[in-house]
Amino acid sequence: MLPCARYVNAILARDASFVALAGITLMVGFSFDPALACTVGATVAILFAVLLICRSYTMTEQRFRRSEAWRALTPEERPAGDHGRHLARATMQELMLRFAKNAAALAIVLYATALVTDVTAPRAHDTFVANDTSVAHDTFVTAALPGTTLE
Repeated sequence: MLPCARYVNAILARDASFVALAGITLMVGFSFDPALACTVGATVAILFAVLLICRSYTMTEQRFRRSEAWRALTPEERPAGDHGRHLARATMQELMLRFAKNAAALAIVLYATALVTDVTAPRAHDTFVANDTSVAHDTFVTAALPGTTLE
């Protein structure tokens, strides 16, 4: 593996861990509604994937030479010549797209979890337990539609 690829991999893993920390923090904040928490986490993951795709497609030779991965390398570790720089930039783009693909896969899983959680969760407004003492404690009473009466 190229030394540049190792640095890019470490930098992208660091970025992904910060995004994961932010996403998990938001999901814990919305933990009162599991479907909403999963949707928020999936949205964070998909935004990270879109950001990585945009960064990958806008990566020019000049931007690559100004990147953190290129500056972290010593001049001896840097690929020599135009072909070496082109190969290192292509490697960086490939790794960005790989991380974007994994983030999108995580978003799909979280959106699917949100859907399943939302469909299977009981609704508080569907039924409620009557608080009246004349009704048994385990009896459920359904709400009447406006204009109708309960008999």
